Amino acid sequence: MSGFRWILLLLVLIVGGPFVLWMGYDESSTMRALADHGKSVDASVEEITWNKKRGSESGFKAKVNFTTEDQQAVTDKVDLPSDLGKQLRDAPESEAATLKVRYLPEDPHRLRLATHTDTSTGMFAGGAAMLVIGLGLLAYRVRRKPVAVAVAEQPA
Repeated sequence: MSGFRWILLLLVLIVGGPFVLWMGYDESSTMRALADHGKSVDASVEEITWNKKRGSESGFKAKVNFTTEDQQAVTDKVDLPSDLGKQLRDAPESEAATLKVRYLPEDPHRLRLATHTDTSTGMFAGGAAMLVIGLGLLAYRVRRKPVAVAVAEQPA
């Protein structure tokens, strides 16, 4: 592997690992707070967006509106599973779509679908694996001794 590619791989693993760990921590703390004191509400769907790459559709998001218990109007986006996103996208516009969401009363813009499951364990595992592999490769690269080229002396 060339020197540039090696350095790029190490950077992705060593910098990306802690970033994925942080994302896992954020997901975990949000899901615990939602389970502890989150509020459920029906939100009206305003718009569905998604990404399309090479004929594959993914990354469905719904722009939703809802009113909190203290009568604060909130508009935000929530991630959708692909099957639900396609179903809402393909539904007739005459039907008003609603989704059940959970939000935090202290920060109503931290919301998830009511059926969302905690994915932080996978993020913790992935981030830890990236970091350990990156540090292991770095240690291997630093400790590796250069291959000595033996030059045979020829008699004069």
